[in-house]
Amino acid sequence: MTDSLDAVFRSQDGLVTRHQALEFLSDRALQYRLGRHWQVVLPGVYAGRIEPLSQRRRLRAALLYAGPQAMLSDTSALQLHGLPFVPDEPEVRVLTPATVQRLSRQFVVTKRSSRLPEPVVVQGLPTAPLTRALCEFALRHESERDALAVLAAAVQQERVTLTTLVAEAAAGQARGKPRLQRVLQQLALGVRSAPEADFMQLVGRSRVLPAPLWNCLVQLPDGKRLSPDALFEDAALVHEVNGRRFHAPDMAGEDTFEHMQRRHDALVAAGFVVLHNSPRRLMTDSHGLMRELETVYLRYAGRGLPAGVTLLRLGPGTQCHIASPISAKSRPIG
Repeated sequence: MTDSLDAVFRSQDGLVTRHQALEFLSDRALQYRLGRHWQVVLPGVYAGRIEPLSQRRRLRAALLYAGPQAMLSDTSALQLHGLPFVPDEPEVRVLTPATVQRLSRQFVVTKRSSRLPEPVVVQGLPTAPLTRALCEFALRHESERDALAVLAAAVQQERVTLTTLVAEAAAGQARGKPRLQRVLQQLALGVRSAPEADFMQLVGRSRVLPAPLWNCLVQLPDGKRLSPDALFEDAALVHEVNGRRFHAPDMAGEDTFEHMQRRHDALVAAGFVVLHNSPRRLMTDSHGLMRELETVYLRYAGRGLPAGVTLLRLGPGTQCHIASPISAKSRPIG
């Protein structure tokens, strides 16, 4: 093996393609190595040692198999981008140009695209831009709740904007688009986590509760500006979904679990009624939760916002048009 071939292996995580190997070896020498020292990972892709592949080498092998213009996408890209709530999948998913014929093989799932984006390099690997990878995931993945959790995290962390997601969705494929649009509609209403979406569905089924404001912005009499999860404005009633997983520093930025406790005290001191529930209770005791919420709402309905409180913004502040409203209770946001 020449120094140049060693350099190829070093630059590609210990992997080489057949075409690259034949630049330095004869076909006979290549066959000798394949039978004794090298491992066939994928058709035309070889590892310099016979051993189990790490996840990093699986990603590299998929890219080498799919061709020089291929890029990681979908869950494979989202994990590299470091987003939370991305489901673990055994497949490596790659985008390839529409003109390249590469079938899905073994652990590699290829998707041809006539609208290939310019890749970004993440951890040394060509990767679809985050907005494209998010939409690819939501278009394909069957669980709408999983898709909402991932896209909401990206928006909450300000890694992408709702506007760019809507634009990407409009330019993308038709298959899976209704599911993606429903997710974007919930984000447009102000939902910023899957548990908030669960709560939205519960409120939508209530015959008592009006549509709340989702993640609006209020200014308290002392000048503090806060954004509660859900505000029933005419009753000055706030509902918060309490979950350490969704309010950890790496997930929520300044909106940490500890910050949420201080926010509770500030809202109560200003005259709001604040109820809290965990994501678990939303799933296991939704009837009891709604009975309590409706009781409190009826007790205070009509009193309006406390004195000195100003409603600065009706929603999270992103305006964009998405077809097909998701609920008769939905209200526009500013």
